[in-house]
Amino acid sequence: MLERKQSLKSVSPRLRSFTANGESRSVPKYELLKRALLDYIAKLPPDREFLPYEKELAVEFGVSRCTVTRALEKLRRSGYIETSKKSGSRVLRRSFPMQEKYREPMQNIAFLFANTVESTVRTTDSRWQLLDETERCFAADGVRTIAYNLRENDWQAWQDPEILAASLQQRGIRFAAFRPGDDRKFSWRAHLEVLLRHNIKVMLLFQASTELMIFSSLLLPGIDYLLVNNQAPLLQTLQTQFADFDHIFYLSNEAAAQWAEPRAKICHDFCEEHQIPFEHLRSSYLRLWDEDCRRLLPDIDEACTARFLEAASAGDKIACFCANDYSANSFITRLKQKGVNPDSYEIIGFDNRPEFRSLNLSTFDFDAPAQARALFECCEEFRRDPDAVLHRTRGIMTYARFINRRPEPIS
Repeated sequence: MLERKQSLKSVSPRLRSFTANGESRSVPKYELLKRALLDYIAKLPPDREFLPYEKELAVEFGVSRCTVTRALEKLRRSGYIETSKKSGSRVLRRSFPMQEKYREPMQNIAFLFANTVESTVRTTDSRWQLLDETERCFAADGVRTIAYNLRENDWQAWQDPEILAASLQQRGIRFAAFRPGDDRKFSWRAHLEVLLRHNIKVMLLFQASTELMIFSSLLLPGIDYLLVNNQAPLLQTLQTQFADFDHIFYLSNEAAAQWAEPRAKICHDFCEEHQIPFEHLRSSYLRLWDEDCRRLLPDIDEACTARFLEAASAGDKIACFCANDYSANSFITRLKQKGVNPDSYEIIGFDNRPEFRSLNLSTFDFDAPAQARALFECCEEFRRDPDAVLHRTRGIMTYARFINRRPEPIS
């Protein structure tokens, strides 16, 4: 530990030299400390891997623990160090530009989305989950996420794109994540054009490639997009967990056809390759009223459930992939109504809906933390070079993840 403290003595004047120049008046202390620590890392001998602990850094540089924490977090986000509670901060990268260009701290970003429900109350749906993760991710860098629910007041507040742009500018927002919807009352393209004209960087959020195709006309020059790949994780899950099953079904409601058909095809192709019987059972276009969410939701009908029971052989290992968690929950309910134990089958949903987690329902998740990190990295790139990033279009992909909630594998 003494070695760590002694090696900092030559670095401390470096922080004071930053403080003495004119730039420091606008540069936060955590940024100055980050630069000083980069100097320290550059001078470390090859056999030295760790930085001093936070308490030691705070004493050495005469700053608060909070300042040290933020400086280390910036180093971690930039890939210079990794941190753990047990061993502290370990150096990962020793080569870096001699002088990093300082980025003015961004105070606010915007999260714009068109909620399909006429309500401003947060729900458990994946859009709100992503917003929560985005807030947490940016808060670590001192940036506040401001949510705009464009459905608010039945569109009256935001139908004029200039009003929306003025609101963003008033809050000093230059970076916005935008989750478009399918409500025809809203002119998405006109709004995007106005935001671009006001030099606001926009990133569109898509949960599947089918959605990307639906809104492809919105990919104007200067707009980035974030796409969730759920097909590759589905195939990987089939290969690693279901190759020894005797029969695989895919259940979907016609209301979710645009999401279900591509995923069902992956299941079909996998089963064909592994010579596993496969059936895609399509329910009628049926919606039931959900008291918790206070809206109509897709449901699996009785006829679809009956076809499944006719085709499912007793004693076989059977997997039932469902278009979403709602249809999986509906299917479980139908089985119980017929006196069939749902635990006899492996039932897999899609969406990772919190209200169904008590069912131990295995599911696919859009991985909101990964999406939030991708948004943060894009925002950082914009902060480094706003002029260049404003006028280019870039696509980024994250991946859904399989969550196996069953306590034990099916025997």
